[in-house]
Amino acid sequence: MGNQNQFIGKLKEHLVNRIAAVSLAVLAGLSFTGNAYAQSTNEGEWYVGPRLGPLGTDSDRVAIDNNQLRTFKGGFDSAFYGIEAGFQFTPEWGYRMYYDYLRGDLENADTADGRVFGVDLMYNFTESVYGTIGLNNTELGDVSNRFVRVGAGYREQLSNNWDLFVEGGVQQSDGDLTEFLLMTGLRYYFGRSAPAPAPAPAPATAAPVDSDGDGVMDADDLCPNTDPMYRVDATGCVMYRNETITHELMINFAFDSAKIPANEVGELRETADFMKEYPQLDIRVEGHTDSIGTVEYNQGLSERRAKSVGDSLISDYGIEQERVSTVGYSENRPLVPNDSKENRAKNRRIEAKMSVTKEIPVKKDN
Repeated sequence: MGNQNQFIGKLKEHLVNRIAAVSLAVLAGLSFTGNAYAQSTNEGEWYVGPRLGPLGTDSDRVAIDNNQLRTFKGGFDSAFYGIEAGFQFTPEWGYRMYYDYLRGDLENADTADGRVFGVDLMYNFTESVYGTIGLNNTELGDVSNRFVRVGAGYREQLSNNWDLFVEGGVQQSDGDLTEFLLMTGLRYYFGRSAPAPAPAPAPATAAPVDSDGDGVMDADDLCPNTDPMYRVDATGCVMYRNETITHELMINFAFDSAKIPANEVGELRETADFMKEYPQLDIRVEGHTDSIGTVEYNQGLSERRAKSVGDSLISDYGIEQERVSTVGYSENRPLVPNDSKENRAKNRRIEAKMSVTKEIPVKKDN
């Protein structure tokens, strides 16, 4: 018994003088300590652990010592150590039960022993900060009182299963006693899952590149290496507009002749080149005459004129026969009235007209 008293006395002396400084140091140190583990307030967690600290008794508290009432020294004149066990039934709410052994200093240099048994409801304000409210029965020096206790604490996760906590509280008895306490302790959590691994860092994103300078980044450019003189769309491809290209052929003939004049050969060559450039086109050569002669004669003359041009395109310039057709209109479609020598010369002719719609790239300056 003497060894136990000596141990309790030394424990109380160290706790009373140093627990406040230790608690503050722990709090300050924790504020500068990085979390090696993610804080956890998962529901369904059980824990158990030791606790200890000083208790400041009320100045009106008395104890029975040798059948006499004794008062306590005052201040943090008592110390306790014990065990607590708790359960987290939601991420915010939990409860705990605790049992503490008490020893306090009386004014006559004696000590008084006691025990505390209680239960607290706990609420997590954050992953680290929590509050408590509960009931306990405190027996000290053979005097028992019921208390309502409120407190606030801070916890820090040391490993996957261990937490360190510091806590302060005040309790009010049904007999008008008000007492204060500080404590620190450890909690071991059962079944706490390991923290999820940190996500892998996102791969470095290369800076966007526009290799051909068309204003569309390479990642979105479906047409690389476009000519810088042309406009491009959102996919980096050259923009086009439709353009209709028309080629007209007109050759005038001598009176009563179907022979192609030498000065008109250049026009015929240009027509052949146009048809070779656009092989999808066919040509229809239309022959005409003036009004001199009969309609029947002029019909044959207009057909011969159209045929001579068509045959030249085929035989002289290599145009496929199936692409060439001819027709004569006699004197029925004059270009101008046949009322003068000059006008009749204009009406002795063949005509052909071809059109094609072509996609033309749009230049930037358009």
